[in-house]
Amino acid sequence: MIKFQNLIDEGYNFFTGVPDSGLKEFIIHITESSVSHIQATNEGQAIGIAVGAELVGMKSSVYLQNSGIGNIINPLTSLCIPHGIYPFLVIGHRHTLPQHRVMGTFGEDLLNIIGYTNYHIVEGNNNVQ
Repeated sequence: MIKFQNLIDEGYNFFTGVPDSGLKEFIIHITESSVSHIQATNEGQAIGIAVGAELVGMKSSVYLQNSGIGNIINPLTSLCIPHGIYPFLVIGHRHTLPQHRVMGTFGEDLLNIIGYTNYHIVEGNNNVQ
């Protein structure tokens, strides 16, 4: 798991994203801290919010489930990359549930194909018993 305090120590002072049970502890640290935080309704919106925060001088991080990678590809390629704005992505990798399996298989490949490297994948296990 990525440590919230490490991101604070690296200067991240703005967080946005879509809740993910695999990132529950990380999100609790955000909400209990004094950093700026806006919860988004979807992953693409979170990217837009993070870019806005960057434009006013903040250092932003976006949290999301791996199933939301598909929702951020266009905002990353049409907004972030052309303008050199790279929010740090914290991605909960939930690949064992049927609704997450496909994106869990190739989501990181999509980020690599577009050349986006400012991310960390938090491995998770969501086996259904």
